[in-house]
Amino acid sequence: GGAASTFAQRGTLKGWQEEIAARCVGNSRLAFSVSVAFAAPLLYLTGGEGGGFHFRSSSSDGKTTSLRVAASVCGGQDYMRRWRATDNAIEAIALQHCDAPLLLDEIAQTDPKAAGEIAYMLANGSGKIRAGRTGAAREVVQWRVLFLSAGEIGLAEHMGEAGKIMRAGQSLRMAEIPADAGAGLGIFENLHGHEGGAAFAKALAEACRRNFGGVFLAYLGELVKRQHEIADTVGKALKAFEAACLTSEAHGQARRAADRFALVGAAGELATSWGLTGWPPGEAMQAARRCYEGWLLLRGGAGDHESGSMLAQVRRFLEAHGEARFVDWNRPATKDDHAPRVMNRCGYRRYDEVDGPHWYIFPESFKAEVCKGHDPKAVAALLHQRGYLETKASEQDRSCHVTRHTLPGEGQRRVYHILPTIMEGGSDGD
Repeated sequence: GGAASTFAQRGTLKGWQEEIAARCVGNSRLAFSVSVAFAAPLLYLTGGEGGGFHFRSSSSDGKTTSLRVAASVCGGQDYMRRWRATDNAIEAIALQHCDAPLLLDEIAQTDPKAAGEIAYMLANGSGKIRAGRTGAAREVVQWRVLFLSAGEIGLAEHMGEAGKIMRAGQSLRMAEIPADAGAGLGIFENLHGHEGGAAFAKALAEACRRNFGGVFLAYLGELVKRQHEIADTVGKALKAFEAACLTSEAHGQARRAADRFALVGAAGELATSWGLTGWPPGEAMQAARRCYEGWLLLRGGAGDHESGSMLAQVRRFLEAHGEARFVDWNRPATKDDHAPRVMNRCGYRRYDEVDGPHWYIFPESFKAEVCKGHDPKAVAALLHQRGYLETKASEQDRSCHVTRHTLPGEGQRRVYHILPTIMEGGSDGD
């Protein structure tokens, strides 16, 4: 391409080790960021999936510093990019960073309508299919990247600004990690003798201007010599990581994400074993594990994200419209002239003194509003599986999730009868 290369070198490898790598010890987010840079070239050798990570926090607590530290592996300050670009421009940037780390700051600067598709595009490693001058399809650009992002909001929140819902695949391809490491120092945990986080961040930024790029050349040199060993070494690391972090009940989504976190940890350990980081053995893998635990915490566990999203949406609808959109079973407008009028109704609400509220939702409202953005059949099946929906005795009937009830003043109607137990489950469906 015609764009200038941002791969550059300044200072010495020893200077990078002493001024940057040494300060990453004891700081899980910094060590993880550096390890992401080392992990990017391993995708080809291991057959790993592309994807990314996103540091999120609501305040200035060092997120950009982590990206600067990662950038120092390959180049200077201009190696780090911004999200403020069109999806076409992001394609070109991804192509420039094939088999190398891609660092993107401030996700809020990208178009919320395109953010989810960009996350898919980067992880899947291919651009749009376009027509040429003759109308025939042009060659699709392809790449392999591991990207690291940062911002004050997450992908789901940003997409929500455009009225879009984040899918499980998008959350998996761009794993969100809390930037706050939990030590009361923002992204940092060990200030290495500095008075505060601001002084430590300033020292790192100055060090990144003096020493950068040399360690990546040294790393690639070792990688070329040992490339036939990499797949087995990383494979063993992945198994050890899964054994330490996952239970037998973990969903496949959590396992796929664990593989990417483990790849990052394994890459950092490889660089350490080759004498490039100066870290103690196990530092990189421990950082990867800490970040993975943070991802699980934000996600709500190792279960199925899509199921949790469906249940959360149904609960949110019932909580928000419990009285405004549902006719009171005991005071229907057809029998009580003084009953409150329900505009744009979607069903009935009956309160049981023992069990609590029951909801009877009209089929079209259930499909169009309660399940908006999800497959209504999948939502109904999940509600039934969790014991939150009344069903017919015969589940062989395709419409078993819709039952008939005699509604006050309306006679028999087909409805989705949601039970009070739906409010007892956890936010991720237990």
